[in-house]
Amino acid sequence: MKFSVRRVSVTRGPGGWQAKELWLSKSLQPNFNDTVIHQGHAYGFVGPRLACIDLRDGATKWQGATYAGFSILLAEQGLLLILTEKGEVALVEARPDKFSELARIPAVTGKTWNHPALAGDVLLARNAQEMVAYQLAPEGAR
Repeated sequence: MKFSVRRVSVTRGPGGWQAKELWLSKSLQPNFNDTVIHQGHAYGFVGPRLACIDLRDGATKWQGATYAGFSILLAEQGLLLILTEKGEVALVEARPDKFSELARIPAVTGKTWNHPALAGDVLLARNAQEMVAYQLAPEGAR
């Protein structure tokens, strides 16, 4: 089954509620993974590949690396933190003009179908057998 995303405008007028489709895009296919919204763009997955679309018109901005994972937006830093299906943690810039992976490290072993979590400066990642915690620090803090 192919999935797609749609932007819909819902308004209430004298005749009641009306919905109008503004666009439909197959550039993101939110089947099992997350979609993150940041500064007018959506970051999500097309199969296992990370992609970015413009929310104004649904146009594809880029398709990046293969992750098949779950993401968290670090809005103040303009970053996506992704836990991949293979147990890697990747850091990707949330910018529409180009795909840019800043780092990728192995975090847990085996198939990982769980969302990463942040608690303060601690990143938590797990799969069905193990869990890890990483204390994060700003660049230059250590």
